[in-house]
Amino acid sequence: MTIEGAALLEIRNLGVIFGEVRALDQVNLTVWAGQIVSVVGPNGAGKTTLMKAVAGLIRAVQGEVAFLGEPIQGLPPYEVVRRGLVYIPEGMRVFPLMSVLENLEVGAYTARDRKAEQLSFVFALFPVLAEKRSSPAGTLSGGQKRMLTIARGLMSGARLLLLDDPFLGLAPKDVSRLCRTLKDLRGHGITLFLAGQHVRRILRVAGRAYLIEEGRITLSGTGDQLLDHPHLQESLFGMMAKAGSLE
Repeated sequence: MTIEGAALLEIRNLGVIFGEVRALDQVNLTVWAGQIVSVVGPNGAGKTTLMKAVAGLIRAVQGEVAFLGEPIQGLPPYEVVRRGLVYIPEGMRVFPLMSVLENLEVGAYTARDRKAEQLSFVFALFPVLAEKRSSPAGTLSGGQKRMLTIARGLMSGARLLLLDDPFLGLAPKDVSRLCRTLKDLRGHGITLFLAGQHVRRILRVAGRAYLIEEGRITLSGTGDQLLDHPHLQESLFGMMAKAGSLE
């Protein structure tokens, strides 16, 4: 059981290099149990690289990642999942020909002994998935597919969800619904680490937030503090307004 307020994830001096490009440079941040933490930044700033490095999908060349007080860098991704840290990539990546239930069962591969318990939890959280449990996942709407990807991640018994661009491609009503779901998850003891381009949405739900630019953390504070900060207003909103990705 994670104690609320304890350091759940600690990232210390993390560095990642692709060829001659330093994608992450001495990144330091802490995610505390019970928080919603957000990372924002322009395209190519290092948001997805950071999440994949934490999840063990990309090898870091320096630094340390600790989860529940124990180093996890170098562990295979399935072992990171087994410990309770789950990365959910952007988009609506479901197995379209498999049923909703079968998709969820795939998510329980590291926690088969808890499958029934987790299934009850995700069906209570997402009643529409319970209603459509026998339907092919490919027939779901975009918002429902996003629910399914999150629910599949929860099937492992996750304590910390890393959500990469969770609002990407969603209709406005689905974005609002997902914001409520994220707060519900926090109420159930799930800690959330979000990254993405929908800056205002991501910062508004965040208790703690970071701005990353060219692989470095350049600002930190509450979500509201970052939203109001002149540097973010100038360097990020100015570049992204034309792309229509502020909300």
